[in-house]
Amino acid sequence: MDQTQPQAPDKSTALHQILEIMSLHNVTISDITAALNKSADLTLGDKTSGSLLQKVIIYIGAAFIFMGICVFIGMMWDDLNSPARIILTLGSGFIAYILGLMTLKDKKYNQATTPLLLVGAAVQPTGLFVFMDEYLPKSGDVALAALSVFGLMTAQQFITFLATQRTCLLFFTLFFLYATMYSTINWLEIDQDLGFLSMGLSLLTVCYGLRKSPNHSILPFFYFCGATMTAVAAFDMLEDTSMDTAMIAVSAGLIYLSTLAASRTLLTVGVLSLLAFLAYFTDKYFSDTIGWPLAMILFGLMMIGISVFAVKLGKKIVTN
Repeated sequence: MDQTQPQAPDKSTALHQILEIMSLHNVTISDITAALNKSADLTLGDKTSGSLLQKVIIYIGAAFIFMGICVFIGMMWDDLNSPARIILTLGSGFIAYILGLMTLKDKKYNQATTPLLLVGAAVQPTGLFVFMDEYLPKSGDVALAALSVFGLMTAQQFITFLATQRTCLLFFTLFFLYATMYSTINWLEIDQDLGFLSMGLSLLTVCYGLRKSPNHSILPFFYFCGATMTAVAAFDMLEDTSMDTAMIAVSAGLIYLSTLAASRTLLTVGVLSLLAFLAYFTDKYFSDTIGWPLAMILFGLMMIGISVFAVKLGKKIVTN
């Protein structure tokens, strides 16, 4: 005899059975929705945890690779000739850079791209300095050597970023670009305070221009660097001058820019610089007077008021 397979119930029958079960056990639609959301959250949490663990392991592995290269080079350095030194430094850094680019072509190894590019960006400049020390005439001009090395690294990282659009490469590009600018300032013997102020303002401008780009995740670090350089350079330039009250305008400008850029990092630096400038004013103008204790109390009240203002402004930035 032919045995026939039992047919699965159609959709309407299945729905009718589900409704009967819900009625029997007093299950509501909200109960089902909550159960489905919980199941989805658990699944997503498992995937996220696995991905995070993988990233942590990869970064630890990259750190071991980097430290292993450094320790090996340090142990063998005196016994190596010039080509071997260049191969171990510049060669290993360039290989890490190439491997990082190769992993972009395979989704299975994408998690290793950033650590490998990081190792390459850290080791290659050392290799270039070693190459210059071993084969180029000794000029004693460290600033010119640094300018050449960081300039080459800026070009490499920027071209690679244009080709791959990887956020980490934009980070390295900006890092080496401003290292190049700092080396240029030293080479040309430009005033340090003026140079830092120019670098800080230009970095803030670049960050503001990148705020809506897909690579905006790197901006907090550079906002901090740009704002700190601007505030410190302004303080050094205005300290003990008739224009020292302009320090308040610098802090106010940073706070205002933080609202435009929606950056709590920029807001934090702006508020801290404002407090530092106010401390400078109270110490300079009120420390030798009878009103010094009152000035301290006033300064404390200003700190509390500014902190409340900063918290409110930070919440506004988040909501916007």
